[in-house]
Amino acid sequence: MRLLCVHQNFPGQFRDLAPALVERGHELKAISSSERISHPDIEILRYELPKPERSGIHQLTMEVDEWIRRSELAARQAEILRQRGWAPDVILAHPGWGESLLLRDVFPTTPQVLWPELWLQPEHMGVAPGAMGLEQKHYLRCKNSLLDAALAEADAVITPTRYQAASFPARWQGKMQLIHEGVPEAMFTLPRLASLSVGPDITLGPGLPVVSFISRNLEPMRGFPQFMRALPKLQALSREVQVVIVGGHEVSYSSAPANGQNWKHVLLEELDQQLDHTRIHWFGRMPHEELIKLYRRSDLHVYLSEAFVLSWSLTEILACGTPVLAQANPMVKELIQPGVNGALFQGSPSGLGEAMAQLLEDRSQLQSWGAAGRQQLQREFRQEHCLQVLEQLLMELANRF
Repeated sequence: MRLLCVHQNFPGQFRDLAPALVERGHELKAISSSERISHPDIEILRYELPKPERSGIHQLTMEVDEWIRRSELAARQAEILRQRGWAPDVILAHPGWGESLLLRDVFPTTPQVLWPELWLQPEHMGVAPGAMGLEQKHYLRCKNSLLDAALAEADAVITPTRYQAASFPARWQGKMQLIHEGVPEAMFTLPRLASLSVGPDITLGPGLPVVSFISRNLEPMRGFPQFMRALPKLQALSREVQVVIVGGHEVSYSSAPANGQNWKHVLLEELDQQLDHTRIHWFGRMPHEELIKLYRRSDLHVYLSEAFVLSWSLTEILACGTPVLAQANPMVKELIQPGVNGALFQGSPSGLGEAMAQLLEDRSQLQSWGAAGRQQLQREFRQEHCLQVLEQLLMELANRF
C-alpha cells in the first residue's frame, strides 16, 4: 500500500510504526515541520511554520490560528504529491496540531486513520471536575472542538488503551480501534544487565538495588512530585538504593510552577536536606539506546502517571523484564497485574517510599515479576502481532473506497 504519514514532529507517534511498515513492503511518505530523520526509504515533505504576529490576539485564538496554519501548510505539501501523480491508499495522521483538517480537499476519496491521544477531561489538566475556572473550561472546549473537527473526517480512530478510547464521546465510539504500536521483537530478547555505567564515575554494579523513574518531562501529571517526596523514606529504609531519574524540565501535560522554575528545582528546594544526593542520578532526555540499557539494569521501575496517555517507556520497560510499581488507576490496570508483573500503589509519598523499600528486599520476587511481565507483553504487544491487526484495518479501508 501507499501510505502518507502526517505528524508535525515526524516520526513522532510513528517512530516504530513507520519503519516497520516500510520493512513490510509498504511505500511511505510523510509530511512534517520537523527536521528529524527517519527511515531512509521514507520521503519527508517538510513545511515551515512562520512565527505569526500575535500581539493583541486572544490566547485561545492563537491555538486555533496555529491549527489552521498547519492544516493549510500540510495540505500544500499533500498537493505537491498529488501533482506528481502520487496518491496514498490511506492517510495516517496525528490530529493534535490540526494538520489533517484540510487533507480531504486534496485527497477526497482517501480514507484517514487518526491517532489522537484522548478527549480532554478536567482531570487531564490536573483539575477536579467541579473546580475548573471559566477560562479553563473555555480552553477545554476549544481544544476538544478542534479535535472534533478532525475526527469528523476520520474513517478510523486508533488508541492504544481502553481508557483512552473510552474518553471520547459516544458519537465517535463507532470509529474507535484499540491497536497499540507494538514493541519490536528484538527488545524481548535483550539480556538483563548485572552492571551498568551511567556516567564517568557512576557504575550501577551487581547487587546494588536500582530504582528508575522516567518521563519525557518531570511534571505533576506524570507523578514526579510524589516520587521525589517518597525518596527520603526510601533512602532511610534502603541504605544502598541507587535512584536514576530521566526526563526533561519542561512541561508536556501539566502547568509550570508559578515561580517560573521547573519542577525539579521546586522539589529539590523543598527536600534538599532530606535527601542523600549522592544516590540520586539525574539525566535529561537519554538517547533511546541508552534508555534501553537502563531498562535492563533497573530492579524496580516506578510509574506514577495519572490516568492519561500511556507512555512508551512503560511497555518498553516491561518488555525488558523489569517489574513495575505503578499508581493504581484504570489506564495502568490494563497492563500491570499486581503480584504477577508488578504492584499497584495508592497512598502517601511516605507510604510509596516504604513500598519501594519493601519490594527491593525480595529481589527474587522482582525477577520473577519481571520475567512474567516480559512474557505477558510478548503475547499481547509484539510489534508483529500489532502490525498484522493494523494492516488488516488499513487494507479493509483501502478496499472500501
